[in-house]
Amino acid sequence: MELLPCEGEPRRVPLAELLRCLEHALSEEQAWALCFQCCCRMQQLRPSLHAVVIKGSGSVFLHADGTASFKVHQKSTGSYVGNAQQLEEKLLEYLGVVIYEALDWGIDSQVERELSEPLEKLLSLMLKLDNEAMKLVVTLQDVIKICEDRLPRPSEAASHYKGTCRSLFTEYMELQKLLSIIQTSKEVFQHQPLALLIPPLYAHLAELWPAVIRELQSGVRLHKALGRPLHRAPPQERAYSPYELLADDIRQKRYTLRKVSHCTRWTSLK
Repeated sequence: MELLPCEGEPRRVPLAELLRCLEHALSEEQAWALCFQCCCRMQQLRPSLHAVVIKGSGSVFLHADGTASFKVHQKSTGSYVGNAQQLEEKLLEYLGVVIYEALDWGIDSQVERELSEPLEKLLSLMLKLDNEAMKLVVTLQDVIKICEDRLPRPSEAASHYKGTCRSLFTEYMELQKLLSIIQTSKEVFQHQPLALLIPPLYAHLAELWPAVIRELQSGVRLHKALGRPLHRAPPQERAYSPYELLADDIRQKRYTLRKVSHCTRWTSLK
């Protein structure tokens, strides 16, 4: 049973807003899922496919249930010209651009992200990046089949990719709730004595959250505790009593004691 969003919560979010909020690019698995969901949605809209608008990440929407949708052109003539096959190829090309930008989001322009060979081939096919891809006729069903065949169980592709997109939407909503709590805390404590301390604390937490997510996605390597040098505090000197000092002197034979006879002792006592 799927959980429905609470009243007042958004049921869909533009991909551009999601990337801006999470402050990290899509993972490869999320890119596969988004591609699959978008192609399935376009197949459902096939009678009116000419009305679909894909121009940048702001025109692709992710829903709370894990599905995807697009902006729809209001005019009956649509925004693309050509037959059904040309229309599919053009939409796949625009979708490929959106996915590629989402994979490259937030990365330095001088750095090129390395993609796995299957995903790179898929994007090359959708974007017509080489001569071989230019000669091939690519349909929505072809891309869906590629997305299915990469999984150990292709028959479970729909549920797998839907769950991946739903998790991505949930991650966005959790961060939105955290930011809302931070904003509310700022307003509540702005007239309190600790108002100068609490806002920076929560602001730091908001900046830390995306970094934590990135670390969890990329993996965190823990250092072995045994490999770390142990820093032991030097032993503190304690004060000895006179009796302890005398006993230590006797043990160390620092002084020579003279023997006392019984007669001498009795005479001294008298």
